[in-house]
Amino acid sequence: MVNEELLNEVKSKLSDGGTSEDILKLFEVYKQLSTENQGLKDEFEDMEMLDMVFSCLINISDQDKKFWLSFKEGIVDYGEGYIDNPSLTFTTTMEVFTEVIFGQVLISSAHEEGKVSFGGESEALMDLQAITSIINEFLQRM
Repeated sequence: MVNEELLNEVKSKLSDGGTSEDILKLFEVYKQLSTENQGLKDEFEDMEMLDMVFSCLINISDQDKKFWLSFKEGIVDYGEGYIDNPSLTFTTTMEVFTEVIFGQVLISSAHEEGKVSFGGESEALMDLQAITSIINEFLQRM
């Protein structure tokens, strides 16, 4: 069951803006919702994303931090550290990543401004944007 206290905390951060300490909380809500909420799974199905296999290594350039996020069959997983053979390697500062993951800045805009760099196909960058946007929008409607 999705932790309601954590869910409410994260939802308030989506409207107010999160901090670096909130990133793993947001990822945990992503994971819980993707495994337990049929409404979110239906949205992924509507977007024809259930066949998508995606993994991202997130390098925080101004801190010694790395996160990974994966998406397979509509299920999100995450962790700290490395992931083997990611679809996307995403590098930015903690401030920019926090703005991106909490939906205050689009990944494409941050990339155009030179605030992020990535390795992998540009489609993978848009996959990260799609996954996080869909879940964040779903959270705000809950």
